Amino acid sequence: MYFGVVVTVLGLCTLGGEASDFTINSIELRALPSTSLNNGNKLELKCEVGFAKTTDFSLNSTFTFYKEDETIRTISSTQDHASYVIPKVRVSNSGQFKCEVSVAGRIKTSDDLEIRVTGLSGPLINVSKDEVSEGDEVIVRCEAPEEWSYKTFKFYKIHQKAEEVKTKSTGKNHEEVKFMIKEGENILQFKCEVQLVLTGESSPASTMKTVTVVAPFSIPRIEVFPSHNFTEGGNMSVKCSFQEGRTRSHDVKLTLQKDGHIINSSTTNTLSYHRVAMVEDMGNYTCKVESKRTSKSSSAKIEIAELFPRPQLSLKRSSKNEFINENDNIELRCSVAGLPAGASDRLEYKFIESRQKRKSTRKGGKFTMTAIEKYSGSYVCQVTIANITKESEPLDVQIYAPVKNPVLTHIMRSNKTVVLGDTLELTCKIQSGTPPIIYSLLRGKDLLEKQIIHGDKEARFLVNSSTSHDLGQYSCQATNRNTQSTGKYSNIVNVTVIIPISTAHLKIIPSDGDVEEGSNLTLVCQVEVGTLPITFLFYRKKGNEVLLQNVTETKKQHSIHHLPRFSKQEDGSYFCAASNRAQKEVRSQTKEARAVLATWKKGVIGSFVLLIVLAATAICAYLHMDKKKRGKNITSEKTRSSKIPTTNSEKPTEETKGGEPLIGVMSYPPVTSRAALTILLLHRNVEDDEQRYVVVKSAEESTGNNQHNHEGAQSVADTTSTGAEQGDPNNDDRPQYRAHV
Repeated sequence: MYFGVVVTVLGLCTLGGEASDFTINSIELRALPSTSLNNGNKLELKCEVGFAKTTDFSLNSTFTFYKEDETIRTISSTQDHASYVIPKVRVSNSGQFKCEVSVAGRIKTSDDLEIRVTGLSGPLINVSKDEVSEGDEVIVRCEAPEEWSYKTFKFYKIHQKAEEVKTKSTGKNHEEVKFMIKEGENILQFKCEVQLVLTGESSPASTMKTVTVVAPFSIPRIEVFPSHNFTEGGNMSVKCSFQEGRTRSHDVKLTLQKDGHIINSSTTNTLSYHRVAMVEDMGNYTCKVESKRTSKSSSAKIEIAELFPRPQLSLKRSSKNEFINENDNIELRCSVAGLPAGASDRLEYKFIESRQKRKSTRKGGKFTMTAIEKYSGSYVCQVTIANITKESEPLDVQIYAPVKNPVLTHIMRSNKTVVLGDTLELTCKIQSGTPPIIYSLLRGKDLLEKQIIHGDKEARFLVNSSTSHDLGQYSCQATNRNTQSTGKYSNIVNVTVIIPISTAHLKIIPSDGDVEEGSNLTLVCQVEVGTLPITFLFYRKKGNEVLLQNVTETKKQHSIHHLPRFSKQEDGSYFCAASNRAQKEVRSQTKEARAVLATWKKGVIGSFVLLIVLAATAICAYLHMDKKKRGKNITSEKTRSSKIPTTNSEKPTEETKGGEPLIGVMSYPPVTSRAALTILLLHRNVEDDEQRYVVVKSAEESTGNNQHNHEGAQSVADTTSTGAEQGDPNNDDRPQYRAHV
């Protein structure tokens, strides 16, 4: 990249001193001598450029050659052409080529030129060893010099006109594979070929490489005595042997197999196998010698004639039941087919039970016994003739003991109760009986579930107590194969399902909560559903919760609590709580209760208030009439006084006491508990006002009697003061009315 920049700069510098210009008219890539070549020919790629110039000057050009759009060569030149030479082309040089010229920032590219090279050279082959042993590995290397395109190598292993081929693809010009030397191979030949992936062209095969195989040991020899075909009862012998190769192998092993099963083995050159021949010994025998990587074998088939057939064991029963029950009489019979009757009766037969290892020997082939469960097991019989002992096929004898005493157990929780919604867990198990046992769970006469239990395990039943109908009497029935119609029943388990309390309601009497002082307040707590007994608790909440009563009802779903002589101290919120053996407490809503005045007290207070109102009304009326009357009298006096000359001031004379004006005070009392007394005093003051008016009037009419006039006024003031002292001491707070006399 930097080289191109330098060339471009130099080109610009060359043009800088002259007012010259140029353009690239054409560019062409040519292959010399041709576009089709043979492998090894010389190839010249010539890139020619056509320029147009204003004057004759030189240009610094950069030529770039490409193969499959990848740069392969860059050349800088002042001429109008450049060449790229490949002295010896290879097939991998085939492909599309082009060239590009860059001058003073101007670039032009030629068209693609297809070059085809044929005649792929044969590859070179090498092997890691010229002499190998069976089980060894040979590494084969194949090379295609100067061919670097992606290719596939094919490797051939040739043995007695049979070929084994392996292939590998790579972008390298060589590849290796491994060949295993197998048993029986002696002289091997290897060759390889190369095929180009892009063009599909294949090379001729390489030269052959020969490898000699040396056997580490010979093929084993098998010998059978007395022959390959004889009658059972005689002694049979099988012998295996082999010879070692030029080098001793320390990991060689010799085995003797019968129908694929090893019956004898040795690390030496020979082994032998001896036994009294029986029909079961007939079959294919194989001697095999092997090391870690190779093996050789040979086989022989041995035919053995049967001296007498295998005995047959059968069972005879006195009962016609499908299954053998305890106390049934059973008979085991052992027989050998083809023997005369007299010869069979003289033979001794052995009856063997595999589980208890019990053995019994009988002549005639008959063995009888009374069925007991512990005699169940797998029985065989054995017969020996001419030192040949043969055994029958096993016969399974299963004796069924009837089920006895099933026991049903209720797995209780810690609180020993079953609440609605809980799961009942019941187990049933027999004391004795031959499995499999069929357990049936019953509620009353209703079948709920069946379980088949194998072995000495209990049946476990889970019942969801979703309704109150799940309470009742539970039992289980146990049967087995010989007591299906006469099963045994367990004990009865009584299960009581406790229905929890859902809601609690509180009623109060009176219903509005207003209780007259001294009357009774009645609290009624009731639940809708719930199993008895139910515990009811009554509470009053006034700050803290106070328990009033705790009572347990066994016959009804409600409880009553009375609060006699209700008073203000018992005002508050009341509620109740209910619970049963479900251990869930439910609380009611709260209701308010308060003490109010008794009816007779309300009547007395009402009557008293009414009397006060009536008295106040009468007094007001009287005072109103009296005021009108006094107003008329005062007017008349003023008229009269204005006609009579006097030395006193024209202002009305005000009687004084101790130098203070005399003022008559009247007030309307409030309706209180002391209202009656106030009204009486007020009434007396009114009467005194009338008397005071008469005295003052007499004093004014008399002349020259000032002393008497003063005493009369003083008497009136004293009377007024006395009336005020007898009234309410707080009369200053009441409204005051002044009467001028």
